[in-house]
Amino acid sequence: MSRRCASEQGSRLACWLEVIRAVRLGNPVRDCFFVALSGHELGSLGMTPYITRHPDLLRRSSVWIFFGSDLGAPRQPKLIHASDEVLERWGVTTMENLGITVDAKARYDSIARGETRTAQQAGGRFFTIACDSQVHHSPADRWPESIDVSNLARYARAFATGVLQLAQQTALA
Repeated sequence: MSRRCASEQGSRLACWLEVIRAVRLGNPVRDCFFVALSGHELGSLGMTPYITRHPDLLRRSSVWIFFGSDLGAPRQPKLIHASDEVLERWGVTTMENLGITVDAKARYDSIARGETRTAQQAGGRFFTIACDSQVHHSPADRWPESIDVSNLARYARAFATGVLQLAQQTALA
């Protein structure tokens, strides 16, 4: 088993799986789709075909939540980008409830990164978070050196709780 990409990819997968677990056990009142995509560095090779096969999904979705890279990287700043004030406030509150501070916020109208851009261009509501890392795209991105597991666990718990709250609402503001 490879220990590479622990921070870049492993952190987002850990959060994604914890959110899936929480939603599965939490009796959501709305449909929740979980999509693992790859290829954002290759012209959105994963997102583009998926959306092509499901053209109404961007429009029908209440919110798209994207876990960016390097969540839980030790001593690294966090950047959030939300499509609107309501989702930004949700994300900040979700993280602050577990002691995670937000270091920077992208303007609502700034161009989103990665797969988030596809949701943004379609007029979809979105929230995304990413952290910096000194080992991003590097062979040095290995466990346990590049990730603070207890910090990552806080992100996973925060978003599991926050996404479940959204999934249990009949309508989003």
